[in-house]
Amino acid sequence: MGDIDRTVRALVAALDCSPCTPERKWPSPVLCLFDCILSLDKRKPGWVDATLKRLQKPDLGYGSLRDTRNYASLFPEIEQYFGLDLLDTGKRAALLLPLLDALIDAQMDFPGETEAERMKAWAEAARPSDWTFGPYRGLGIKGFQKFRVLLGANTVVSTKEIVAFVARAAGRDLEATEAVFLLERAAGRLRYSLPGIDEKGWNCPGVASSGTDDV
Repeated sequence: MGDIDRTVRALVAALDCSPCTPERKWPSPVLCLFDCILSLDKRKPGWVDATLKRLQKPDLGYGSLRDTRNYASLFPEIEQYFGLDLLDTGKRAALLLPLLDALIDAQMDFPGETEAERMKAWAEAARPSDWTFGPYRGLGIKGFQKFRVLLGANTVVSTKEIVAFVARAAGRDLEATEAVFLLERAAGRLRYSLPGIDEKGWNCPGVASSGTDDV
C-alpha cells in the first residue's frame, strides 16, 4: 500500500462525513495576497481583516493585480503605498511588486473569464513545493499555502498538526511539502474539501501509523 492510500484511509478514519467547502474569504486575488503578506508578522487579532474590509469600499475587490501593480508603482517608495492604503509600516513591502509581477504573468497560462477564475486555476495547479521558486519564497511555505487556500485551491496550510497527521498515516517522517502533497492527492480521490476540515480532525487520536506491512 502506498502513502496516498494510507492517507486516504487516515482521512476516512478521522472524519465522520465529507467536510463542507467553506465560503471564499475574499472576492479578489489581490485581497488574498494582501492577507498573506500582512499576516506574515504578528498582528492584533482582527487587524488584518479590518484593514482589508476597509479597502473594500467602494470596490469590494479593491482592484485587479495589474491595477494594483500600476498604482503601487507610482509611489517613490513602496513603503509609502503600504502606509497610505494599508496603514502599515511596510516591513514586508518589498515582497509586493515582485509577487504581483509573477502572478500577473502566471495567470496568463490558465483558463478563466475573470482574474479570480484564472488565479484559482493557478492555485489548483500549483504544488506545495512551488513556494521555493522566485518571489514566492518570501511568503514561506505557510504563506504560500494560505494564498492557495484563499484563492480556492483544495489544500491546507502546513501546520505541525497536519504534517504529524500524515506522518502517522504514512508511518514515517515527512517534510511539510510532501505531507501536503499526499493530502491533496488523497482528498482528490475522496472528493473531500481539505479547507473544510477543522482542527479536531487533524488531532484525531484514532489515526495511528498504517505501518509498512499493509497490502
